[in-house]
Amino acid sequence: MASTSSAKPAAGVVAAEAAAPDPLVHVAFNQHGTHFVAATETGFHVFSCDPLERVMHRSGPTVASPGGTVSSAELLTRSQLAVVTRRPNEDDVIDFWNGMCKEGKVASVTSSHHRAVGGIRLQGEYMLVAGEEKARLYFGGSREKDVTTGPNPLGLCAMAAGTTEGQGTGSSVVSYALPRKLLGEVQVRRRCTPGSVDVRAHDSAVACIALSRDGRLLATAGTRGTLVRVFSTTDGAKLQELRRGTDGATIHCTAFSPDSKWLAVTSDKTTVHVFRLADFDLAGSSPEDGGDFVLLPASPMTSPSAKQGSSLSFLKGYLPTYFSSEWSFAHFRVRKATKYSIAFDQQRPNTITIVGVDTSFYRCEFDPVKGGAMRELKYYRNFMHAATK
Repeated sequence: MASTSSAKPAAGVVAAEAAAPDPLVHVAFNQHGTHFVAATETGFHVFSCDPLERVMHRSGPTVASPGGTVSSAELLTRSQLAVVTRRPNEDDVIDFWNGMCKEGKVASVTSSHHRAVGGIRLQGEYMLVAGEEKARLYFGGSREKDVTTGPNPLGLCAMAAGTTEGQGTGSSVVSYALPRKLLGEVQVRRRCTPGSVDVRAHDSAVACIALSRDGRLLATAGTRGTLVRVFSTTDGAKLQELRRGTDGATIHCTAFSPDSKWLAVTSDKTTVHVFRLADFDLAGSSPEDGGDFVLLPASPMTSPSAKQGSSLSFLKGYLPTYFSSEWSFAHFRVRKATKYSIAFDQQRPNTITIVGVDTSFYRCEFDPVKGGAMRELKYYRNFMHAATK
């Protein structure tokens, strides 16, 4: 924080540095990957990705009242977002913003189990809030369902909205994923459907979860950070196992491409990975299907449709997962190890955008046939400056 002293700056010190912008506490993309929000303790900034431009900014007491700080923000559209503010000895509050105007607020905490908001996700009129040991689904600002998760210090949660098929209605099917009480397990739920599809994803604690945009696929990473697994949300079957590396890492973000053909992964290492996903045959199932809910053990990949991987695939089930897991198809090396968020470009195939809490910004492109090292298209060391020139 800047000093409150009235002393003049020493010779050779640029006075403007005392008013340096607050460091970022959170970065996140909207659901289409066209914009992202960067939150500081005192406000938020919304940027477009292509071109990189700041389209909205708000800070000061209208965002965080005296004694309060912003802990995170989630973007729905370029001008609609939810901002979490935290005050000592009080419940966290989620404020909704539409353009430059604050629309309303939801007191997301009503019990000791929900004292702190760990994560939020937005889909249309739906909001999923992950607390310390419980999560809550909202619809139109009204509380709809509480779900027990057990300890969730990372605020893990994911939400997607698919559509029904074969009924001509085009109605939305909202799916959401949360940790379970048992170590390494994830639950997938669907609005207005009782029960859950429960998956034993990892032997270690779950560190990251993501849903494909249609809600049919679930990607998970454990705290070891060596493997990322992909499951069907219809029955919990493991479809593919992806290897980030052999050394441990903290997975920060996983993101599906709009067509669910690729999965991007960032970690506390300097390499960003893109994996090719197999052509899963999910035509016989849809997110609204019912059926028995299952709990599956963590086992070698069961899908025969996976096209990449070890040439020893006929021995899957007998060899260690090192041989049966699949390595990344494309990769990109960032300049610094920090916490990054990642998204696929909806308009330009095979292009990804990477933003870091250190204010770095990358756009890069991979060859969908050859793979390998990605081509850097844009880089800014500080997007806060570059986008406001």
